[in-house]
Amino acid sequence: MPPIRVLQIMPAMDTGGMETFVMNIYRAIDKSRVQFDFLYHYDKPCFYDEEIRSLGGQITKLTIRQDNNLPKYLYDLHRFFSSHPEYQIIHGHYSGFGMFYNAEARRCGVPVRVGHSHNTAYEHNLVGTLDRLMSSQFNRGLTHRFACSRKAGEMLFGHSPFTVLPNGINTDLFAKRDPEDRRALRAELGVLPSETLFGHVGRFTEQKNHAGLLEIFRSVRLRMPSARLVLCGGGALEAEIRALADKMGLGDSVIFAGVRGEMYRYYRAMDAFLLPSLFEGMPVVLIEAQAAGLPCFVSDTVDRGAAFARNVHFLPLGDPSLWAHVIARSNLKRDPNAQAMARAAGFDVRTSARKLQKFYLEQSFRYGKAVKG
Repeated sequence: MPPIRVLQIMPAMDTGGMETFVMNIYRAIDKSRVQFDFLYHYDKPCFYDEEIRSLGGQITKLTIRQDNNLPKYLYDLHRFFSSHPEYQIIHGHYSGFGMFYNAEARRCGVPVRVGHSHNTAYEHNLVGTLDRLMSSQFNRGLTHRFACSRKAGEMLFGHSPFTVLPNGINTDLFAKRDPEDRRALRAELGVLPSETLFGHVGRFTEQKNHAGLLEIFRSVRLRMPSARLVLCGGGALEAEIRALADKMGLGDSVIFAGVRGEMYRYYRAMDAFLLPSLFEGMPVVLIEAQAAGLPCFVSDTVDRGAAFARNVHFLPLGDPSLWAHVIARSNLKRDPNAQAMARAAGFDVRTSARKLQKFYLEQSFRYGKAVKG
């Protein structure tokens, strides 16, 4: 029998933590039993489109985030769910529009409507305020709930029951040591063997606090003149941060690497990882950095449940000199036991994928759509 098909509902499938988590699960599940399809809210080319299609997934792209045409969006949703009765399970990762797609899915007979919380707060701007208001209705249309952490679940679902599902990664990939690849990539980035390379991975958005990151790095440079910083990612604020780096006199020491695949290679090239986010749920990049054995310096606004390694330092925002002091006094050596600790803490993707696949199959058996055997 063919696999059951589960619809993953996303904003789009570019390189963010939520998207990376879904792709990690998708790669790890048994696709002879469970297959993913995707519903986007942007009609644009996305980073993971080609890989999704190569894995057998189907992609439908709506236009609501570009045209803001709500009547058209509701019409498109109705037409989509009416023409796809094969979907017995939808898994919504986009809480802001959940009140619309959950309601339409229910009207069209979709019995299992899953919601997933990936964050612990909203950005402090108009978009964040609208997202908060719209997401407040997400919980009402759900039959099941997942969250990346306890705090993330409580933020979005309140007192409703939910299951914490860790943001699993391929620990084999990130923990693998490859000195030659490290040398090659550092040379490609223009980093000398004698220089200490700090790294950050994240979209250029308010949440990721790149301006604060540059302040921290400037303080680090006063103590460690040979320090460099590589920023992996893209986003709306990238040009602003580039200009700020130049204004602060950091232009020659900050590397803007852009959106990259094979991120495990960049963790190999780094000597330490910085994450001064304003808020986070269970950041995949922090899981990856720890699994790579890197010393991690993280804002204390990040959920401490994300830490499993011994070399994670939580620090308060607003005092770059304190960050620099702690970093300069720390032993910037990789932890050789990082992979074992990641697995023991439940952050290996095979563990997360087994749990989610079991849930999908159980729900599908319940509604008579399961794969036998």
